[in-house]
Amino acid sequence: MKKELLPICVAQLAAAAFAGPKTTVETFFAEHVDTSIPALSGIPALMEAGNVAGAEKVFADYVRGNLMAEKVNGDWMARKYSSAAASNLSVRAHAVMDYHLVSCGTPYHFADHKVDWTSNHTHNQYKEWTWQLNRFDCVVPLGEYYLMTGDEEAAAVWVDLMESWFDQAIVPDKASAYETKCWRTLDAACRIGNWSRLFAAFARSPKVSDAFITRYGISMWEHGWRLRNNSTNGNWLLAELSALLRISVLQPFLKDAPEWRDYAQRRKQGEMTRQIYPDGFQYELTTAYHGCVVNEYLGVGRFYALFDLEPPSDLNEKLAKMLEVYERLCRPNWRTPSLNDGEQADVAYWCSQGAALIPDRTDFRWFASFGREGAPPDFLSSAMPYAGAITFRNAWRRDAVWAYLDASPFGHGHQHEDKLNFLLDAYGKTMLIEGGNYFYDTSAMRQYALSTRAHNTVRIDGLDQNTRKTYRWRDADINKKADFEFVTTPGRDRARASFSAGYGPQLVKVVHDRTVLFLKDVEGLSPFFAVIDRLTPKDESAHTFEIMWHLEACELTIDGQTFTGDFGKGVGLFSAHSALDATITDRKGQKKPFLQGWKPLWISGPHEDQPIPTPIVEGRLQGPRRIVTILYPYRDGKCPIRSVRAADNPADKTFTLVLSDGSERTVDESLPTVQDEDGALDQGKF
Repeated sequence: MKKELLPICVAQLAAAAFAGPKTTVETFFAEHVDTSIPALSGIPALMEAGNVAGAEKVFADYVRGNLMAEKVNGDWMARKYSSAAASNLSVRAHAVMDYHLVSCGTPYHFADHKVDWTSNHTHNQYKEWTWQLNRFDCVVPLGEYYLMTGDEEAAAVWVDLMESWFDQAIVPDKASAYETKCWRTLDAACRIGNWSRLFAAFARSPKVSDAFITRYGISMWEHGWRLRNNSTNGNWLLAELSALLRISVLQPFLKDAPEWRDYAQRRKQGEMTRQIYPDGFQYELTTAYHGCVVNEYLGVGRFYALFDLEPPSDLNEKLAKMLEVYERLCRPNWRTPSLNDGEQADVAYWCSQGAALIPDRTDFRWFASFGREGAPPDFLSSAMPYAGAITFRNAWRRDAVWAYLDASPFGHGHQHEDKLNFLLDAYGKTMLIEGGNYFYDTSAMRQYALSTRAHNTVRIDGLDQNTRKTYRWRDADINKKADFEFVTTPGRDRARASFSAGYGPQLVKVVHDRTVLFLKDVEGLSPFFAVIDRLTPKDESAHTFEIMWHLEACELTIDGQTFTGDFGKGVGLFSAHSALDATITDRKGQKKPFLQGWKPLWISGPHEDQPIPTPIVEGRLQGPRRIVTILYPYRDGKCPIRSVRAADNPADKTFTLVLSDGSERTVDESLPTVQDEDGALDQGKF
């Protein structure tokens, strides 16, 4: 490549060894450009004559003439901007034009207008900042702004940013998909989506030279080569395949484009079977990455339609199944729980995508319109047989009682050690929460979010679950049903699952079996839950247990074997447990000897995470034991239950509620019946 085309500074030379792209112009035109295309057929002779500039002009003229900009940026071109929207876009674009770049929510001003794409400007050297800076997410407003205004300064800045990236980010020969600061394959895939839009916006600008378009074409080939030969798995792979498909369609001049397109289409279709459980949940079992995967397939469907490609015949059917996951997980606030490395996904948004895809699905329209149109689904409580996600609910209303039990397999990635975790919303309040997600760093808070102690389940001997130590995913697992029991009736729901993989580094073998009863028709009582934990040591040793409950911000009161969380305006959660020798201790905001009682906050920059009430029931095991916990949400300022009695013997199937008026109710956990103190039975079918 001609050196005069690549002005670089000494600092850039030190960082990159030499200016990129790595592939030379000579190699690019000779080996990677399809010069059998008539408009490009003159390139070999021009290169043979040493007329590189002439060859670059032929190439750039072809590229400009075949931009497909209306397809790539049709939404921007058709957009009518209000004065407020135009002003907002202008502010965001001018920030980039002054080299204020943002990654992972953390901004940095490159005041000398020289971007170091390997730098890290976070207070804790968060690695994702550098990786995600290289996605160019924050640069995208420049393209839209340029189409709105024609401001050539935006084009000049974009060219400068791209040239600096070409100079510094040399494609690696052998680095794995996860290595390097600029070429991690997930970031390369995301970058392709952003670059495609930006290039289509700016390519005809006078600031964009023929030499620049050639460098861009070379980088597109290098991206395609990297993604084709360093593929990964999971949601990363789907992003890589989408990017490879995009490269092959938008750069038809590349000799490799037909093979890349065939490979991407074929493998992406296969991944729908390989990664998606038959009940629709993606195998990482996180509400965040499930959304990423749904978005990938929605996007590829739109891409197929836009460029007249033939989509898989079952694409819409499988997408509908994936979108139904949001319905089954939906909390009363129209958000999902944050599962594993997840997020509280927006159910209305995702169901609006389903309604657009399949207009006659009245359930999608109902969720998308917050219940104003269509019809709710024909289920209340439900269980996903493969993904093991169990939800309880008594109505499709904002003030409904809702809960979630994790009976899931460990999944493929982004896992938390949280089997049998239990979450609860009621009467417009989020009551029982968990640690959620946190930055992908090495901090104590990240380790806390991943751990058992950040969830509403059980620890043994002060140790967390340790499925990860011996777990291996097998492809056949995608068609394996989760191990749990679930039955729902009008008066009662019952679910049961267990954890047996062991606790701590030595895999202490205590089996935790959890049964959850959702009791909806006990006379004189509102809907409530009984959580029955059976702990069975597989040795003769004594053990300790902790049953953890993490509450959203509230006023917590502990009284003997009970605790109450007051959420305001008469809404609260009462809990009583049956272990007479156990104690309840609030671990809110504990820092030593380890973190406990926190709600991690995904906030960039130095910050204090939120301490939350965390009553923990602590006791001892000498052989098998049963502990019954009542969780009674109320909204009239008082709870009618005073306490619960139950035998420790795991074989026992009944427990007794002691009410505030002194009366008692005996519940048989194995039957849909409630026995009052006079012996009368409310018969049902379970």
